[in-house]
Amino acid sequence: MKTLIALMLFSNVALAQGASFLGLCNPTWDCRGTLQTFAKRQEILVGWLEGSFGKACRCGDAILKSNKRKLIRIHLANGPCLRNRRCGRHEVFYGHTIASASRALEKAPKRLNTRLNRVIERTKERLNGATRLSCLISPVLESDFKPSVRLKWLELVEQHFPGCDIVDNPLKKPCIKGFVCERHGLEIKARAPCIADLDGDDGSRINIKQWYNSVKQCDLKFYWEPWMNCIREGKFIDPVNRDCTYKRSRFIKLRDRIWPR
Repeated sequence: MKTLIALMLFSNVALAQGASFLGLCNPTWDCRGTLQTFAKRQEILVGWLEGSFGKACRCGDAILKSNKRKLIRIHLANGPCLRNRRCGRHEVFYGHTIASASRALEKAPKRLNTRLNRVIERTKERLNGATRLSCLISPVLESDFKPSVRLKWLELVEQHFPGCDIVDNPLKKPCIKGFVCERHGLEIKARAPCIADLDGDDGSRINIKQWYNSVKQCDLKFYWEPWMNCIREGKFIDPVNRDCTYKRSRFIKLRDRIWPR
């Protein structure tokens, strides 16, 4: 079993609960509101999707510059857009199907490699110089790849992030041993070391204390609501073009949801 750097460091944190702000890299995202969410906490626990909502990710940079202790979980590539054939031109899997992306990884084609390397190098540069940081890197958000293909992704990413824990986040298939297992939804079956994330189930509509208790075996728990992906009613909008402006009070009220008394 690999040394789980981030999870070992945070094993003594009483409430290892954070926010899955997947849309945080969108240029319209309220970063000041995001930081206010953690204003009364000694540490920042947050996750985002690096390759879909924008390249600059100024809020990610602001979080990493914070003097607080930080645990960051980053997904590098968007699995749902691959599954739904909605990946934008700026995304790693643009123009691919699950099958073609699997074949492409075997052959290491220039286009797929170039897109992935851009995200990897951008993320490495973003993390470089951050202090009091523990990091977890997930190659693909909600991956549909078979285990042998996922293992190639995991090993490739592991080479680039030796100081971070590497996360396997399959949509349905079993996690690969030796990596942190991340599962999403209300009913999660996973063994430590693991991450439980509500992604896909609205945290405002459930008994959050009950959910935390049901996933107590996991080292980290990430709270999620649809607006954290900048999801609004209506037709699908490419993540990079979504309007992520919300009232500041939404972030402040979120504190009581993530850390109920």
